[in-house]
Amino acid sequence: MFDEAVVVGVTAFCESAAPVSGDEVKGKLLSGGVEPWLAERLTYFLPLAFGRRVIDGASVDETFLDGETRRRLDRDPVYQAAARRALIADEAEIARIAGYSSEVAAVSQAVQGGAELTKLRLGPIALEDALLPVGSGSGGVPSPASVFAHWMTAYGVPIGDDLRLGEAEFRATLAAHPRPAPELVVAQVNFAVNHPALARPWMVESCVGVAPTWKEAIFQTLAMFERAVAYPMIAALLDRGAAGDNVHVERFSHPAGEFDLLLGAQVDLFATDPVPSAEAVLDELLAALRDVPLSRAVHALRFFTAYQDGRMLTNEVFLDGEPWEAGSKVTAAAPAPLPTGPVGVRVFAFLVPVG
Repeated sequence: MFDEAVVVGVTAFCESAAPVSGDEVKGKLLSGGVEPWLAERLTYFLPLAFGRRVIDGASVDETFLDGETRRRLDRDPVYQAAARRALIADEAEIARIAGYSSEVAAVSQAVQGGAELTKLRLGPIALEDALLPVGSGSGGVPSPASVFAHWMTAYGVPIGDDLRLGEAEFRATLAAHPRPAPELVVAQVNFAVNHPALARPWMVESCVGVAPTWKEAIFQTLAMFERAVAYPMIAALLDRGAAGDNVHVERFSHPAGEFDLLLGAQVDLFATDPVPSAEAVLDELLAALRDVPLSRAVHALRFFTAYQDGRMLTNEVFLDGEPWEAGSKVTAAAPAPLPTGPVGVRVFAFLVPVG
């Protein structure tokens, strides 16, 4: 719980070229839709948790003074999430965020004065103003895994809190990117599925949302995943009927045997004008795929291309989660969907063996 909020908090501390004030960090969190009680805790607890990586060896107190009330840190769910994230932080993150820690400042001053780190004993952190009570819900940073589970259940595929259904396992994790503009945030959600029928374990598909708030950006990623990937995934691995009319099915003949090609909706990005179908590009990719040995397992094929004024900027073609060089040559040779302006096209398909 609150692991996603901590991801957002780490980005708020680290995204600027140089450190900004703690108040500015908190302001960025609030402007991204993080609720005040959560923004407050992230601003206090991330430096504390990351700072303790730096002063490891000193004796620290496991309580804090919340106004006039003494509380245990390990009973605050936001601190727990911050402490978990600190354990896997890289050096740059630790250096930046620990720099906001009052404990680090106190220990540094003591060591410079000749004290031995292992003999230092720190008292509890004292917060001048009492924290706002922990609110209900996500605090403005919803868990992609929870949202995904609710969406699957709504479409007749109930998966448990452990994101499992029969032999299928799912993951949905958040990565927060630096803001492209002060009024926008960028959320990347990595959706992953594992199933014995897949040609390779853990098929991963990443979707990006850009919006004024983290909640909106995260829901954008789910909408993209839903349209392009979720329905063919359900049809290929779980229940062909549950996906209904949201999946286009056609037969694909390959030297290894017949496959059903299960296609989700084409996702068009960036353009304001209508984007033509990428069917011709997909046909060329399928023709090239006939030269690739395929096992009698479920295979995943995805391409994403982006252009500016007809010039290709992004060319990604993946087969079973790995870059497919021959496929990239096909998409590189294809004309841009639109001659002017920005445009992106994303198409995802599963190949399911027949018979």
